[in-house]
Amino acid sequence: IAALLVAAVAGAGVSAVTLLMDGDRDGGGTPASSAPGHGPGASPGPATGTASATATTSPTPSSGAHATPSRTRPATGADAPSAPSGYHLAQDPAGFTVAVPDGFARSPQGARIFYLSPGETFRLGIKAAAPEQGGPLAVMRRADAGGPSANPGYHDGQVTATTHDGHPAALWEFTWSGFSAAEGARHTYDLCWEQDGRMYDVWLSAPVGKVREAREYFDVAVDTFVTGRGRR
Repeated sequence: IAALLVAAVAGAGVSAVTLLMDGDRDGGGTPASSAPGHGPGASPGPATGTASATATTSPTPSSGAHATPSRTRPATGADAPSAPSGYHLAQDPAGFTVAVPDGFARSPQGARIFYLSPGETFRLGIKAAAPEQGGPLAVMRRADAGGPSANPGYHDGQVTATTHDGHPAALWEFTWSGFSAAEGARHTYDLCWEQDGRMYDVWLSAPVGKVREAREYFDVAVDTFVTGRGRR
């Protein structure tokens, strides 16, 4: 269960931009491995993911063709995930399994595989890449440092050193102006970790007014994500 609340100071660098930027804002332009952040005062509800914080916090300045994921359960075993009510397990062609809310549609965008709610109000993104220098924490700090250039109105960025199922990890949260004035600001949660020689990234973005629902979707995705080998 995720308890991810400790931020780290932002650093500078280019490698994180390479890892995180997918060429499209908010998982379609914002760093690919970031997570939704919300406006001031819109703090997330109780964390329910599988990461645990291990560092102190320090706030920072502020497509391919669509493939159809299988909805069947992966091979059974001690580590096989199960989907909560209102969700289903998506066995993605990219080689991972994750529980997504019913009604979300798969949409590959650059290096990230997205599952989008109707109207794209909620954007859940998954990415796998080669490990970057410094590990997840350094990658997220560099992404945070580059946040203002990638996300108009970027603010309240913070990076938390943590672990995910025993693997080194980092959580990045931030808020930005959003896709349109009508929709308003969006908040992003992004958990990045290393596992079996790969760097994984689970991202969830949503309007700031829907932060609690967004956090639930994010935590469920983090809790149920398994690699193609059927283990966390």
